[in-house]
Amino acid sequence: MIRKDHIAILDENVKALQDSVKWLNRSFTICTDNYKTEDLTDEAMDAFEGLTSRFSRVADILFSKVFRSIAYLEKGESLSWIDNLLLMEKIGVIDSTEEARFIKELRNDLVHEYLTSDLTQLFTEVSLQCPILLKYADQAVLQANEIKRKLEA
Repeated sequence: MIRKDHIAILDENVKALQDSVKWLNRSFTICTDNYKTEDLTDEAMDAFEGLTSRFSRVADILFSKVFRSIAYLEKGESLSWIDNLLLMEKIGVIDSTEEARFIKELRNDLVHEYLTSDLTQLFTEVSLQCPILLKYADQAVLQANEIKRKLEA
């Protein structure tokens, strides 16, 4: 049945998210424990580049795959990006659609390199938003597991 296919897709997406979160946590720890965004040495620049890349990857998987899978299983249909966010806020996966939209805009800035003129500001924003993104990823995994329990019962 279609539901089983969608559960399998959700599982695949959650696994990809968890793998990516592991690497984002690693980069975030390295950056926060060893470097200051005001002092961008060559080593710090390499570390922050890894952080921004991994931040973008987690945001992509979370927003474009996991949230969509959750929304489909909750509503039985594909929703627009903003409707996905509104649903995620309603069911408690995210605290605020505005926070999530800011993270998505930051991800776009990173991927498309819109803010390369002020790397200090960019790395500071990623460092500030990283804990929020990680929290949303954890909450999405919990929600995915809850959906699976309900559907498989």
